Amino acid sequence: MKSIGLALGSGGARGWAHIGVLRALQEAEITVNYISGASIGALVGAIYCAGELDELEDFIRDLSWRDMLAYFDMVFPTSGLLDGSKVYELLSEHIQGMKIEESEIPFCCVATDLIKGEEVHLTTGSMVDAVRASISVPGIFTPFCHGDRYLVDGGIVNPVPVDVVRKMGAEIVIAVNLNRNDITSGLGKSSSPADPTHGLTVSGKPEEEDADDKAITPPPSSSEASKRRKESFLKNLSNRYLSLQETLSGKVDQWLPDEDQGLNIFDVIGTSLNVMEQQVTRSRLETYLPDLLVEPPLNDFPIFDFHKADRIIRMGYTAMKQQLPAVKDLL
Repeated sequence: MKSIGLALGSGGARGWAHIGVLRALQEAEITVNYISGASIGALVGAIYCAGELDELEDFIRDLSWRDMLAYFDMVFPTSGLLDGSKVYELLSEHIQGMKIEESEIPFCCVATDLIKGEEVHLTTGSMVDAVRASISVPGIFTPFCHGDRYLVDGGIVNPVPVDVVRKMGAEIVIAVNLNRNDITSGLGKSSSPADPTHGLTVSGKPEEEDADDKAITPPPSSSEASKRRKESFLKNLSNRYLSLQETLSGKVDQWLPDEDQGLNIFDVIGTSLNVMEQQVTRSRLETYLPDLLVEPPLNDFPIFDFHKADRIIRMGYTAMKQQLPAVKDLL
């Protein structure tokens, strides 16, 4: 049998399709000998190499929009809108202290040196660090500091790393491109939650004035007066919290408006990146031809549709399943 290498492409939430691709290959008992990935392709590839694909799939299939937001810490915009510390912790749970060179399947993570504009191939060292670097979408995630380098999304320079996995020794390269066709069809289809405060609620409501409160009552005892002062304090605190909630709602709503209000900042950055990556992908695939190109039709899924894993996985599975006869011919 000839050795098979997978080049897993970048594309945000569309990357869950890589799980479907891997499932189809597993069912057909086709062994993958090498993997290289950029961005979300690096994440799924690393999880697969760590033997944690089942756990990842179980986790993301139950992921809601609100659950997803728990892993994205909004920070005051400096080098990015989101801090990746919680994503780093999530990756650590699955990959733990694994080194890239310890993987039974040779693996290469593609990132971009933000300062030098160079492609970086990470083949040794911490698997978690490598993936965190490769998934750092510019403008959204803060860059990952790796030594004296600031590393970001590998998809900027090499969205579908066919040449990388070929150099690793693969005789047959299967490339998975997530950004085929008209990527702008996802514009205005952001899956922002209906509640822009993302679940910020107050337990209970400020008590409404009751008719009995207007009745003449005996002067309160000292303990009753203390109790009422406490209740008054809690009511004021609740009102202040409600006011803060409304302020936060307005701020967050500027970032994540309803669909009818047009694009939010994540749509703009994500779609712009996809436009660029599509052009880079076309150019690189003309230069570095894979033996088989798998392109699930995912243009209706914006970059942050991570909570639609079930549909995206199925589309990746179907696309790979249709190509299995061609893989067997190559073997």
